[in-house]
Amino acid sequence: MARKLVFARSENLERSWPFVPEAISERLKSLGELKVVQVEPDISVSDMADLSEVEAIALFGGKISAACVAQAPVLKAVGGVWDNFGHRALAVDALFERGVTIVDGTGAWGPSVAELTLSLALNGLRRVADWHRRMAAGEPLWKYKFGQYCDPPEFVNGTLGDKTVGVMGLGQIGGRVASWCVALGSRVLGYDPFIPKSRFEELGAEPVEMDRLVEESEVIMMTIPQTPSAKKILSRERIGRLRKGALVVVTTRAHAVDMVALRERILAGELAGAFDVYDVEPLPVDDPLRGLPNVVHTPHIAGRTRDANLRAAEVIADDFKRILNGEAPHAPLSREAIAVRDEIEETPPM
Repeated sequence: MARKLVFARSENLERSWPFVPEAISERLKSLGELKVVQVEPDISVSDMADLSEVEAIALFGGKISAACVAQAPVLKAVGGVWDNFGHRALAVDALFERGVTIVDGTGAWGPSVAELTLSLALNGLRRVADWHRRMAAGEPLWKYKFGQYCDPPEFVNGTLGDKTVGVMGLGQIGGRVASWCVALGSRVLGYDPFIPKSRFEELGAEPVEMDRLVEESEVIMMTIPQTPSAKKILSRERIGRLRKGALVVVTTRAHAVDMVALRERILAGELAGAFDVYDVEPLPVDDPLRGLPNVVHTPHIAGRTRDANLRAAEVIADDFKRILNGEAPHAPLSREAIAVRDEIEETPPM
């Protein structure tokens, strides 16, 4: 008898995740008999489908209530992209009590966001966007103050591999960025109180407290998610202690940065910035960050790639396959991870 699975999706899923519906449907069909149901945000999946024989549910619409869990006696896995707060669509306690694995596809964004983070850092160091703008405007370039030097000396510039790089948050995104910077030759300082010291060793990063990272880094990568304990962790006081000319790269959430203080130093020509996310989105057309030569920016596109869409389907489907075969999943969402994302308000010591 074929295993039964459910793909619960919203009506407008293609507008949010254009490549997920087809990809995840095809993958789940290879695991058993798939039922696709359209569910509104506040509707329980059990209101739209018989869950009595369902073993896995991919949730991209609606919610998994305690009633769903009660009506799904053979349920083994629920998967979705939970980000910081998506798990609130789940009856987490009921799922954990029943031993149902929550598969988290959030890491699917990791490679795309990490690559843009590295790209923004490299572009910020070499002012690629400003050179491009000036060339596109027809400026007569090829005349520099020095024949073999063309970067603005008042800002950190040149090769990333010769810099001290501070990475704040060493999860799916920051961990990749840290290891790539090490591969390029950078000295990498890392701050993340929620990972074991052994992980720093694996990445080649030196674990340090936030204050030391701020004082010693020439390039700062903000790859901290929007968690309660991270709010403005790069505070006004810490921003004030950043060395003049340092480059600050922000690609996860501006939640972790005192953006007012950072703006002040960038507008004063004391720091350089590279942004994919902002304190106000969309960024107003008259925002003073726009058009500055010491700022590189993109409009919150870091994770919005076809590859991230397809990877989300793969993470969920691959773990469903493992769980249904009695194997350990690769991307389970734990109670500890939920606490970090939604509950812990004080940052623990390193």
